[in-house]
Amino acid sequence: MTKHARFNNFSDTLFSVKNFNYMQNNSNSAKYYYILEIIKKVIKNDLTKRQKKCLIMYYEKNLNIIKISKILGICPSTVWRHIKTSQQKIKKIIKYYHDF
Repeated sequence: MTKHARFNNFSDTLFSVKNFNYMQNNSNSAKYYYILEIIKKVIKNDLTKRQKKCLIMYYEKNLNIIKISKILGICPSTVWRHIKTSQQKIKKIIKYYHDF
């Protein structure tokens, strides 16, 4: 259950989420799940291995930036940059499909 909650936090972060929460809680739930599927596909196909690792460790495994940096052997600022770049890439692709 926490994975779903963190994934919602991720989607909230992506869209600054007034629109996204509206879709989740109202009759637009099909659109909400469609967008979640797009996000999953983008993560799988369009991110680098390092971006995926950072994103998954941060959102799915609930690790903080410092722990991720120690595990991967990179600077915390690099971890943060990978996460932010991933979010921007996902948001750009989602905006291509839907106007938020």
